Amino acid sequence: MVNLMDMDGNGKLGLVEFKKLWDRVQKYLKVYKKNDLDQSGTMSSSEMRVAVEEAGFHLNNQLTQIIVARYSDLDNLTLDFDNFVSCLVRLEAVFKMFNTLPKDGNGLIQLGMLQWLTLVLG
Repeated sequence: MVNLMDMDGNGKLGLVEFKKLWDRVQKYLKVYKKNDLDQSGTMSSSEMRVAVEEAGFHLNNQLTQIIVARYSDLDNLTLDFDNFVSCLVRLEAVFKMFNTLPKDGNGLIQLGMLQWLTLVLG
């Protein structure tokens, strides 16, 4: 989360950056509570699909399944709030990263191996 919100690249959050992060976590909490329909404190994969969409990420079924597999409890496919926030922060970072890269006329990017590794490991 620090890396996503650290706008000056110093590895720390200043007061303004922390405020933005706190506001984002509060937004995610509202989305989480609204979509935890049975108020169990966890979300099912179907509840999570709607919540991710409501948070502004439009994903296809394959990506949603990958996210469920990565962030949910695999025994019962439920997602707690911590994992929900981790998921959305990661999605934000990936979308932000993609949007900063130059695209061709079709909205596609082209990366060499070193560029790809730098993005994935950076």
